[in-house]
Amino acid sequence: MNSIAATPERRWAHGTPARWLLAAIFPLIWLLDRSWWQLSPDVLVVAAILPLAWKLAAAHPATEGPRPRLVVPAAVLLALGIITSRMSVMAFAWAWLAVVFFLPKSAIPAGRLWLLVAGAFPWVLTDGNTLGWLFRLSGANLTARIFEATGYEVIAHGTELTIGGVPISVEAACGGMKLLQVLMSGGLALTALRFPRSRAFWIMVALLPALAWAANTLRIIVITAWGLAHGVASAAGAFHTWGAMVVIVAMLAGYLALAALVAKRFPLSRP
Repeated sequence: MNSIAATPERRWAHGTPARWLLAAIFPLIWLLDRSWWQLSPDVLVVAAILPLAWKLAAAHPATEGPRPRLVVPAAVLLALGIITSRMSVMAFAWAWLAVVFFLPKSAIPAGRLWLLVAGAFPWVLTDGNTLGWLFRLSGANLTARIFEATGYEVIAHGTELTIGGVPISVEAACGGMKLLQVLMSGGLALTALRFPRSRAFWIMVALLPALAWAANTLRIIVITAWGLAHGVASAAGAFHTWGAMVVIVAMLAGYLALAALVAKRFPLSRP
């Protein structure tokens, strides 16, 4: 009998007990930290990445799955994440265990599946407050500079702007965390589908935060321009939502354009 196939770790890793245990923990993670519900209930849609990851792994089968390494540290981190209700810790620890124990054996490198599965949790939305603040501050600063360059009188105090005498507040809702969560989860899914075994995967993943920042800053600029033209109340109303949708579409177009450029340089079949 093959010694690798006979190890207890192998039998456990690809057996039913581990899969059932991880399947039970998956919704528990979502329930332990429910701050996402107050922030953006519709972010629940990212959970659909898990069946997508399963299907993608099954579409690239391998005779041997990833070696069961770093299992103990991942299990310890998962336990600590559950105790502290820290979404990001739970998400990445569970994702690694899922790659080893839960998903079908796949020729796709384990690190890529790990990132993809981690995208099935709203860790950016729940744990990204500092990043959200940086998004707001840098977006407000660039917005101030742009409108000042176009001739407006601008007074800037952090995320509080006065442009042409009109007060503009880049509030937490403009922090772009929902936008960043959508781009990171959706972007990881699109990247894994298009570049499952190409080095282009890592290039596109590295570009995702920059794309999110650019899209969020564009959103702030567009909403500010609308507010100057039609009043702050109009900008804070329906346009605030529809303007965000327009920016998301533009962001998707930007992602697809970059993916097309990267694909020309890195063949899809390269590991």
